[in-house]
Amino acid sequence: MIKLTKLVTAALAVISFATVATEAHASTYTQKSYALSPYKASKWKTVSNTNYYMKRPGTYIQSWTASVFQTSPTYLTHKGGNQNASFKSNVFLPVTRNTSGDWGNPQSLVLTPGGSSAYIMYTTKGGSNTGWVAHYNLAKLRSVYGVSTNSMDILRRASYALSIGKATSSYQAVLKCIKFSSKYTTGHGQSLALNPKNNQLWFVKSPGTSGGTATVQQLSKTTLKPSKTIKFRLRSSDGHKVTMGQNLTFDKKGYAYFSSQVSGTRALKIYKGTISAKKVKFSLVMQGLKNKPGQLNQSVGYNPKSNRLYFVSDNSISSVPVSKLGKLKASDVKASTFNGNREFENIAFTSNGSAYLLTNKSAEIMKGSGIK
Repeated sequence: MIKLTKLVTAALAVISFATVATEAHASTYTQKSYALSPYKASKWKTVSNTNYYMKRPGTYIQSWTASVFQTSPTYLTHKGGNQNASFKSNVFLPVTRNTSGDWGNPQSLVLTPGGSSAYIMYTTKGGSNTGWVAHYNLAKLRSVYGVSTNSMDILRRASYALSIGKATSSYQAVLKCIKFSSKYTTGHGQSLALNPKNNQLWFVKSPGTSGGTATVQQLSKTTLKPSKTIKFRLRSSDGHKVTMGQNLTFDKKGYAYFSSQVSGTRALKIYKGTISAKKVKFSLVMQGLKNKPGQLNQSVGYNPKSNRLYFVSDNSISSVPVSKLGKLKASDVKASTFNGNREFENIAFTSNGSAYLLTNKSAEIMKGSGIK
């Protein structure tokens, strides 16, 4: 058994599962018109939702105990909030012995509607704007190799074995279920999102500055690299300037959302808009949350079954119904906090409403219970 102190995350150059891209060239469109709709700042209000605010853990807790090659799941149990929810390990993501090219820093998770595949955006290390995207054939990893049931350690064992040059043919077969791009500028990485209306993947390459130039890119599912770039300015004709959020999600009608924190408070603003081939347009939803879920505004997500928008912080998740945006009551806001002191990265849902949480240290996908 390899002890944890001897294990570090993977070198991208070493784990050559199935690299599919070499360059990250994308056609670029620079939008001339402003991308923010006018509004009156004095009209913006908050809903007085119950405060379940969670501070960022002083030290993030690792999921493993004696070995990174876990064979049984980790649990994140319910701590508080008005929605009793929990999470259980579903897929333990790759590790290796190498120190360069950090496979231990996944930032965002996208699931196909049926949950048969996952796209995960990684960055090389914390604070880096360089990363890559990996595609996981979850259906095969689960049905053939048992990564969610009787062989939960196999993906980590296979990736580790490859990194030290000892991958058997069986391990190599497991790793063929993963393909990934070369490195390129991903930005913070927590914004990869699928628009279910047109089946397009988008992410925020750069949030820019307040009212300055921000950049979003469409991701090719074939090459896993950017295929289209749109540059735009989140400013309005009446003088408002906004910095693009580093989080992004889409609802089933194709509307895009991002959230931002209000400096000096615990309030959260919500922006709703559209991202198309040659135009980005957002509007401030004129009602936000008085109490955001936690200290770090990690990501946003969307559940197509419940039609709810989710706000993710470490060990805390809140959600609101999309149909009531702008006219929320406190009772409309659902919130769950969790034991475990893990680093929450992103939440994704299948079409039937199953929730999956991407966590870090060590990297894994966890399946939710009670998240509605």
